[in-house]
Amino acid sequence: MAAVLEKVQRLERYVQLTNGYVDRVLESTIDKVLDRERQRLLRQQTRLRSQMAGFEARYGWTSEEFYPRFERGELGDNTDFVEWSATIEMVENLQRTIELLSEGTIQ
Repeated sequence: MAAVLEKVQRLERYVQLTNGYVDRVLESTIDKVLDRERQRLLRQQTRLRSQMAGFEARYGWTSEEFYPRFERGELGDNTDFVEWSATIEMVENLQRTIELLSEGTIQ
């Protein structure tokens, strides 16, 4: 990961050095990389949402009903509940990341 971060920082310095001018091919490549990552995260989010739907069907609650009750400690430490809670949090984290990667793009 450090190598990737270093490359991104080097690219940032390059763009600053050129006063924001970059070749259209470079800009297009960056857009494609961001979109590829966004698409990968959307697929992962879809899988996790399907897992949430399984919990909702099994227990008869929506995730919106379940999560606050679990967070308040009303439901105990059932393994399914811990996993369901973690899945909800992962979906929310993915959503924030997807939104970050989507900034400035037309969807």
